Amino acid sequence: MFKLDRNGIKELVKKKLNEKEKKILKLAKIAWQKTLKEFYFPPLNEPRYIFDYTLLEGFYIDPEHKWQITMNLAHTPILSDNDEYIDYLHAISLHEVSHYQIIPYDGLLNARLIKAAMKYVNQYFAPIVVNCFADLLIDTKLYQKYPDLMFWEIQKTYQNVLKQSSGKISDFSKFLFKAYEKLWDVTFSKDDSLKDMENLANKVIKVILKNFEDETLWEKKVSEVAYHLKTLISDTFTIIGPGLKCKEGNIKRRFPGKGEIIIEIPEDILGLMDNPLENRNSDKLKEDNNDELRQKTEEFAKDTPFSQFGAPAGQAGILIDGNPLAAWYRGLARNLIEIKIYEEKSVGELAIYPEVWRLGDPIEELDIFQTILTSPIIIPNITTRKWSTKRGLKHYEEKHIPDLLIVIDSSGSMNWNYNKNSRKSPYHIALIAAFAALHYAAQKGAKFSIINFSNRADICDWTNNCYKAEKVLLRYQGGGTQLPIKALLKQCEKAERKSLIFIITDFGIYNWGSSKKVMLFLTEKAHKIVGFFIGSSKIPKEKFKGLLGSVSFYPIKDIKDLIDLVIEEIKYYYS
Repeated sequence: MFKLDRNGIKELVKKKLNEKEKKILKLAKIAWQKTLKEFYFPPLNEPRYIFDYTLLEGFYIDPEHKWQITMNLAHTPILSDNDEYIDYLHAISLHEVSHYQIIPYDGLLNARLIKAAMKYVNQYFAPIVVNCFADLLIDTKLYQKYPDLMFWEIQKTYQNVLKQSSGKISDFSKFLFKAYEKLWDVTFSKDDSLKDMENLANKVIKVILKNFEDETLWEKKVSEVAYHLKTLISDTFTIIGPGLKCKEGNIKRRFPGKGEIIIEIPEDILGLMDNPLENRNSDKLKEDNNDELRQKTEEFAKDTPFSQFGAPAGQAGILIDGNPLAAWYRGLARNLIEIKIYEEKSVGELAIYPEVWRLGDPIEELDIFQTILTSPIIIPNITTRKWSTKRGLKHYEEKHIPDLLIVIDSSGSMNWNYNKNSRKSPYHIALIAAFAALHYAAQKGAKFSIINFSNRADICDWTNNCYKAEKVLLRYQGGGTQLPIKALLKQCEKAERKSLIFIITDFGIYNWGSSKKVMLFLTEKAHKIVGFFIGSSKIPKEKFKGLLGSVSFYPIKDIKDLIDLVIEEIKYYYS
């Protein structure tokens, strides 16, 4: 019986395990439980144990089984007794669990490390750098705690890789083994077979060992490691077409993701570090965590140019919406704008001082406790007491915002450039304002509508679906500037409640005269209009004469102006 593996290769599915396999499986489970105990039982499910002799990887995350950790025991080396099997599988498990507990830990850190590697290698080779750095760092941490165990396990792995490759291993594997020798001051090979990689290994371990415990330096270190390894990686790994044959001793692996990128990898590397293209982090093993992943995507976007955003976020598994540009703007706009609308409230009556309660006063005003404090004998009109009160001062309470209509100008004068010099791009700034307002309204439970205008009006009707609205916001037109008066009036008519209307534009509007009349008409109908004046540090009062008493305008010269912008509307709009 056959099935297709992760790479489209036929593999034999064994129905029953032989006695040797049963023994290794039992010992692997013991080793796994021993590992979990040492990590204080992290929230990781027990691996899916398999014996797949067509697959060289020992550990991988299987997307066909809900991203479960899979432990392939097929190529476990022949060892002398049960204790050695447990020790070997224990060391392997310690290493693998460390990926989820130490580095890259979660999708956000994973994305940041991939981004750091992309400074010197392409997006397809960046995970190789990250996995290489993580392996050396993890194993060195483990060596500090279990020196004998880790040295023995890597030595066994070295012997096993040599055996399977008939003594010929790739330069990349040579580099890794030499790096371990240098990091731990040990020797795996009695001959000079690893000596060619000594200079490169020295450069890399110098980066890793400097301020070894400082995790804040990981991104910088990954960039430096990528710089040193870029030539070795380009000489070792090759992007090939799906139908092409590999060189002898190499094997194909599909690059993780939706594309059909195939990477040619030396087989011995898989025996040493499993699939170096794979991204292991705890977020990939969680279910029903879309909200958490969106938050991490938005946090990653905050300090990442768009050109460096999509590939790392996608590879790390935190980009779940399928639209990297929308996710990026969502991150840039996150928490930048806060819309507060207040209504006047009285705090009620306040007790000021006790006074005499007299017959005829409401009985509920009689304060028995104060009366007894005055005299143990209750005498009406003399010892009876009540509290004198006064109305408290009025204060303002925040109301939920009304339904939100965003009218955004995507004309040619707004200019959109999100890759370079984005801070000088008016539409880029406009999108951040729009995304911030949109998601604030969504958090408040309001409905929203979008009118994207230039020569025509591109409309997202009233909805609670942010992703529908985002698609319309991102449809830049680049034509003329005609405020869509009819569409604006129609959307306000269709609104279930009075609308808060955001007009985001540089106000280079051709039909400005009729637009002013429509704005005044809408304010008379109790709709609230706020205009964001992109590209200016002040509002031209002469041009907006007649509107300033009814419509609020905010100048936005730079994206920084958004950070401190708080729109607090006065109570009479919502009394």
